[in-house]
Amino acid sequence: MKLPISLFLAVKYLKPKRSMVSFITILTMCGIMLGVAILIVVLSVMTGFDDVHKEHMIKLDSHIQISARGNSPFIPDRVLDVLAEMPEVKAAAPAVEGFVMMTRYGQAVTAVLRGIDPELERGISDIASYLVEGELPLDEETVVVGDRLAMQLGASVGDTLTVYSPQCFVSEDELRMPAELTVVGLFSVDMYEIDSQFMISSLPTARDVFAMEDGVETLRLVTDDPFTVAETGRKIEEKLGEAAAHDSNLNWFRFLTTRSWMDIHQSMLSTLAVEKNMMFLLLCAISVVAAFCVSINLINMGIQKTHEIGLLKAVGFSSGKIVGIFLFLGTVQGVFGCLLGSALGIWFSNNLDSVLNFLRRFNPDLMSAEFYQFSNMPSRTTPEDVFSVCLIVMVFSIVAGILPAIRAAAMQPVDALRYE
Repeated sequence: MKLPISLFLAVKYLKPKRSMVSFITILTMCGIMLGVAILIVVLSVMTGFDDVHKEHMIKLDSHIQISARGNSPFIPDRVLDVLAEMPEVKAAAPAVEGFVMMTRYGQAVTAVLRGIDPELERGISDIASYLVEGELPLDEETVVVGDRLAMQLGASVGDTLTVYSPQCFVSEDELRMPAELTVVGLFSVDMYEIDSQFMISSLPTARDVFAMEDGVETLRLVTDDPFTVAETGRKIEEKLGEAAAHDSNLNWFRFLTTRSWMDIHQSMLSTLAVEKNMMFLLLCAISVVAAFCVSINLINMGIQKTHEIGLLKAVGFSSGKIVGIFLFLGTVQGVFGCLLGSALGIWFSNNLDSVLNFLRRFNPDLMSAEFYQFSNMPSRTTPEDVFSVCLIVMVFSIVAGILPAIRAAAMQPVDALRYE
């Protein structure tokens, strides 16, 4: 198959020879390769961090939470009957949750106390797997505390915490005494936001702390797909609405609302997305530098090939074909740079821990696992990230050839051959 003449000449100019042009071309491709590889590695690590954080959010929290407006308590039995008819809902567990203030040795710390049913909770989250000290099950007047929260309080297993709920301060008629809860375990999910703010007790203990006689504040659900919770949440609300329409005793269903784990952790998810996008935009500057190298290389090549360009135009080559040569030159360099950079970036991402372990021989504190709270550096390369990186770099490479192409096409044969 015959190649277009512009592409044929572009490949001919790029063919390695003992000349400065070929050496600069190789260096230019290396620059593109490194830019693509760095972008892929950074995006893979950011995606890996996103995956780990989302996994912890889903495991500890639940996929969907059902609560009444104003966080009013409700009896969950009839709601559970409706949810049992939905195949999308795999498990459900009641909970009582609210803010509390704890004091120890004169120090006051605020936290979130969540009361659970340990038996039903097993279908939602495996708290026992996150324990770093102590053990379950939860008994009356006991609590499991996040390890960083315990560190702030200077508490450990066996210590007693004085816990104040908002109800201790809002009543004008009576004085409500704080609860004395014994720490029976410490947990860690490797997320500072949770480890420093959460404590877990049994349902009766939480009801006693928040002065609730009966009922729960939320129902926590696990669905068949945590990433389709928006659609599942709408179905749950429709089912509850239908049940309320058929039974007047269930009119209070209309006051129930659903929130997905994405809604609950929206601020953190938004932060992670902004960090990834900003890192991508900043590192695109590397590709812009590589594009400048392509442009400089093509300008130098145009100077080196002035005589040949003059001969081509003298024998009838159109300006469009001359432009095509330089655009093909930028495209070919971009293609080879992207292919090599993609291979290098994917390999580096897949072997990131091995590379870090090798570099730690020279710097033991490099990206310490204790600081990042991960035994292995999370990394996941997606086809979408690789495609977007290669597409952007290819656009930069092609655009980089426009100025040299226009300069070469504007060259007059008489000027090009004047000194030959």
